[in-house]
Amino acid sequence: MGTTTQSAVINHSFMPKLRVIKLSIIAFSVAISIPSQAKLEVSALASADTTHQHVKTEDNGTRSLTTFTIAPQVNAVYQTRTFQGLWSGTYTHLERDNDDTSQRQDYAEYNYSAQWVPFKNLLSFQAAGALIYQNTNSSNFLLSDFIANSDSLAKTRSNRLLSTLTLDHGDWVRGQGTASYSDTASERSLTNNNALDNDSYQLTGTLVNGDEAKYFIWSVTGTYQNTERSQTNNGDFESRTGDAYIDTRIYGDWAFRLTAGHEANQISDRDDTNSLVREFNSYGAGLTYRQAENRYISITANKSDSDIEDDDGETFVGVDLQWALSTRTRIAATYGRRFYGESASASIGYNSKYLRTSFSYSEDVTNTSRLLADPENLGVFVCPAATTSIADCFQPNSLSYTPNAGEQLVQLTSQNVEFDDNIILRKSANFQSGYDFSRVTLAFSWRYSEDDYLDEDRLRRTYSFGTNLAYKIGSYTNITSSISYANITGQGAEETFRGESDNWNASIGLEREFGRRLKASIDARYLEQEGDLSAGGQFGNNYTDRRISASITYTYD
Repeated sequence: MGTTTQSAVINHSFMPKLRVIKLSIIAFSVAISIPSQAKLEVSALASADTTHQHVKTEDNGTRSLTTFTIAPQVNAVYQTRTFQGLWSGTYTHLERDNDDTSQRQDYAEYNYSAQWVPFKNLLSFQAAGALIYQNTNSSNFLLSDFIANSDSLAKTRSNRLLSTLTLDHGDWVRGQGTASYSDTASERSLTNNNALDNDSYQLTGTLVNGDEAKYFIWSVTGTYQNTERSQTNNGDFESRTGDAYIDTRIYGDWAFRLTAGHEANQISDRDDTNSLVREFNSYGAGLTYRQAENRYISITANKSDSDIEDDDGETFVGVDLQWALSTRTRIAATYGRRFYGESASASIGYNSKYLRTSFSYSEDVTNTSRLLADPENLGVFVCPAATTSIADCFQPNSLSYTPNAGEQLVQLTSQNVEFDDNIILRKSANFQSGYDFSRVTLAFSWRYSEDDYLDEDRLRRTYSFGTNLAYKIGSYTNITSSISYANITGQGAEETFRGESDNWNASIGLEREFGRRLKASIDARYLEQEGDLSAGGQFGNNYTDRRISASITYTYD
């Protein structure tokens, strides 16, 4: 039911805003007021872990560290006929000894998700949020955790409330509207003195033809989003988009298409050139070949109307494709032009009994707050809320699987972001694949992102891939392994942002269950960072970190 990514969260001085508290109280009061068929499940687990590190650095030689960790976790699932909610909280206590000093550190985290459907297929309400530790420095991607580079972590809080109205039974007109509010806050930012503290409001609407429309197929969509950037004093970030088309049937499966598009991005309260609206409009005509609602391709010739002189009055080709090859495979793609030039998007999904793959490519004008508040999740695995291993997860049986109470769609990789909250044009690709059969559970991922800073002479690219494997060598014993790699490059006028870094994080481990509640494991991990991109981490730019860990976990339900 929820969504989990490897992201993170805030300090103890942070207090949720009054309106968030009120909305949360209202949501849970409504849920509790529906006792019919109510079901509450509470589970807990506690793990104790000892980790020995051997770190070799370029500038400071070698050092050894031993860290003892205790991490209790509590999970609660509440479900009625119309409501289901999940809350999970973890408290991590670390004691660290090395040749120079001893340290004690504590980290508290939680995440929650809830959905209330008072009227099925008509009205729904959703809430999701987290208080977790997030890597703030893109150069240390994959390498920051509680044990190493903890100075790169910042507590970050995010909450999101969403309401959806669906009208899908109209003979001539159908539609859907969504209104959402989100707030994002962090204790600090490593790239400037301004921590995140933003509120975002978004409205999205779609109107399409109903089943009775035979000769005119049409669609109108629109979005408006406003992000109030409280701490940066750089003005609100506003975005709006609109797209429409109408297909008029001319012969058989062929139709004549008219299309139009609108996009505008603006930073308010600014008196320089960056306060101007980046507005781009287009209109065009072409042909559509349509076999069914989810099987069509359209090609149009379009004319641009842009605030940017170089793009004004340009003629370009537009493509709109949706094609369901089968009930297991779907493809969607677009190609056209926006204010920055050529633009594209794509989505491909495949699902079989044992194999599930998803791919997406998108181009968005956004910032860190929006990415944290509404992260992309392809979710090829479904895992229990209290999972400690990929071996506990399974493949969903459809492309549109809805998690049950106590389940979460899990993405085994995270996006690389930097806590500067500048406006960026992000071009990103994300591929996830999972295989689950017999003794083997295998996941593979590949990501790409290019962040072009619209207000600065700066560009950042990240390529990453990862694999996760669990193999059952017995009824109670698993071998697990993972390999993650990222290449981060930076370009810019300032030397701080220029350079390249190669980051590795690999592990292999053995898990053994003793009865239903007790699990023991041993794990070997290797981390490496190499390059000249300013990392600002605990060990500098070039180092290796070898770890041996032994842990024991007790589960109560």
